Amino acid sequence: MPKGRNVPIFTTPLDVAQAFYRAFETADIDAMMATWAEDEEIICVHPDGPRLVGYEAVRGAWERLFAGDNRIAFRIDSALTLETVGLAMHSVVELIHSPDGTPRGAAVATNVFLRTPSGWRLVVHHASPSPPVSESPPSGPLH
Repeated sequence: MPKGRNVPIFTTPLDVAQAFYRAFETADIDAMMATWAEDEEIICVHPDGPRLVGYEAVRGAWERLFAGDNRIAFRIDSALTLETVGLAMHSVVELIHSPDGTPRGAAVATNVFLRTPSGWRLVVHHASPSPPVSESPPSGPLH
């Protein structure tokens, strides 16, 4: 995380999840990396991509992804949540659209959050392509 910046303190896993998807949609690398724990044991797997381990590897992948012109928007569906005192897991279906609303596909994602001294942070994001899913009314709290 950039030193000297005001880094947000996320008070719940849901706060981190919402910030993560906002940063993804706006291609904001600083906001994206503020959602992640600054740790060498974080893990990120993009659909059809390799397993990335460590802060620098994860940041580099997001920088490359955000460097393109291919903006997307998300609608999160079918959220299942497991939360303990210091660890939380969200399993979601990411319905992916172009910013104009044109459907682009879906992914199944698992996000794992850890309570740290500086608030909740993402430690694992693993997304896999999903077979086509029918659009249904939103469900779950991640909208």
